[in-house]
Amino acid sequence: MNAPSYVQRKADSLFYDALKQGEFCYILNSRQMGKSSLLASTKHRLEQEGFKCSTIDMSIIGTSQITPLQWYKSVVSDLWLGFNLFNKINLKTW
Repeated sequence: MNAPSYVQRKADSLFYDALKQGEFCYILNSRQMGKSSLLASTKHRLEQEGFKCSTIDMSIIGTSQITPLQWYKSVVSDLWLGFNLFNKINLKTW
């Protein structure tokens, strides 16, 4: 978050502002273009303001070899884990 080499871009403020307004957002760009840095810095800013944040890495969820049910279960599981809902929400019921 505090790396002196990080360069703020227009995308930083656009992404941050859109998320604060409750918009659905995703980051799509080619390799080595700062997606992880943008995500990490924005997530940190939002958490400092009291927002609860979680991420879903769509590249590791699955391929065409899984069923739609398995795909959605992976998404829900990532959210369940990311928001630390272990003792609060029954994953199977949810």
